[in-house]
Amino acid sequence: MRAVRGTVVTSNPVALPKAALVFSRFAASEASGMPADTSALVLCAAEAAAELYAFRRAARACPGGEAENTSAPCGDGKRREKKRKKAE
Repeated sequence: MRAVRGTVVTSNPVALPKAALVFSRFAASEASGMPADTSALVLCAAEAAAELYAFRRAARACPGGEAENTSAPCGDGKRREKKRKKAE
């Protein structure tokens, strides 16, 4: 295995969907020159990031802990809406 060298470009936090997109584009890129098994590992990381994002999104939509089934919006089939603060 060859060594990887580089420098830190930025240390700003990145959203999960963007991280998944960057991982998948990097793995699919021919210019990366990665072996097939390394590319599969990066794609696995991309899928894990996308899955974590979907889980967090479903958990936020169903605050009662009903977010086990991510295909349905909530247990009762209705989406929860955020409560707005009343202007005084």
